[in-house]
Amino acid sequence: MKALDSQINLRVVNNTALPQPVSMLQIVANPNSANNNNIFYEFNFSSQSFVAVTNVNISISNTSNPAIIVYNAPVTSQSIIGVVDALNSLNQGLFSYSGSTIYVSSNYYIYSNISIAGVSILGTTGLNPIGITIDSAGNIFTANNSSNDVSKITPSGVSTILSSTGNPPVAITIDSIGNLYLPIPSFSSVAKITPSGVGSSFGFTGGFPTCITIDSGGFIYTANSVGNNITKITPLGIGTNYGNLNFETPLGIVVDSVGNVFVVCSGNVVRKVTPSGVSTNFGVFPAGNLTSIAIDSSDNIYISDYTNGNINKLTPLAVQTIYGTSTNNPQQIAIDSSDNIYCVNQNGTIDKILAIGGTITLTDLSVYLGSPYAIIVDNFFNVYVTDSNNDDVYLIVQ
Repeated sequence: MKALDSQINLRVVNNTALPQPVSMLQIVANPNSANNNNIFYEFNFSSQSFVAVTNVNISISNTSNPAIIVYNAPVTSQSIIGVVDALNSLNQGLFSYSGSTIYVSSNYYIYSNISIAGVSILGTTGLNPIGITIDSAGNIFTANNSSNDVSKITPSGVSTILSSTGNPPVAITIDSIGNLYLPIPSFSSVAKITPSGVGSSFGFTGGFPTCITIDSGGFIYTANSVGNNITKITPLGIGTNYGNLNFETPLGIVVDSVGNVFVVCSGNVVRKVTPSGVSTNFGVFPAGNLTSIAIDSSDNIYISDYTNGNINKLTPLAVQTIYGTSTNNPQQIAIDSSDNIYCVNQNGTIDKILAIGGTITLTDLSVYLGSPYAIIVDNFFNVYVTDSNNDDVYLIVQ
């Protein structure tokens, strides 16, 4: 098979949690079924365990016309074998061919792995993973607080310890070229780890940094619980005091598209620090227990309230509303590329909150994970959650 620039985007969708990932071992032309109107491709997934599953939907997606093909394949205990039927009138569309050579349209992309809807364990981590981030290639990285290191888990589930941090990290963030940054409270500093695993001290912070974020220019911000202030670290590793938190303990930090920094604090308040370093209260909330903060593509801010079960929203003009309510105590939150909200609940469930046509909908994505803690969502809406007690990362495919 000859591919032109791109690939076939294959996705297996099934509500049963299956082992992750499923490798695509082969996709070849079926010479017995090609004719002037259609070409059939065979797919074969073997050495996998599919338990109590009778059917898996195989779909091929076009970047300009999604989900044009769906094939329902029979499943055996160790393999999936079937054919994909692609309309090919006048050598146009998904496939074209000349003689015995099969060509793939440049609108399509081949993935080496197939996503299966449900919950599974992607890979293991070091001890007590309490921070999570992802790079542009889909590799997952966790900050492991009890083993003083960083784990890397590839999209295919290969787990390694990327680097030691020497002392307990409490959060993690990543820059545009894959360098990792972790606040180290005991040393009042930020550790930097390169994509190859080389670690170094990147810059000093205020006392006991507890959370970290990075802006589009590569500037690092930490919120520090001793001294109750914010540190800004330049891409060269030079740290300065950037703003105060009015004697509140920081719980989470984000930065918006124009460089304003927002910190959710223990006194049910969100502090804002402008690029010039001016600190103000941006939002004050009723008695509760704020736990996490996230920001969407329009610079709206979302804050979880553990006690009241709310996800609060603050617009860029500081208009305050309750965006959604969880049935359980929400802790850490994340936002996907479509601005849907995901929250980790105290009882081990994951909620998804989305707004469609002005209606807020809450959906349980999974039921009773181990001890979920940190959460992140990739560009394909896959959700990754650290299990701080069992030392692994859950993958939730929607």
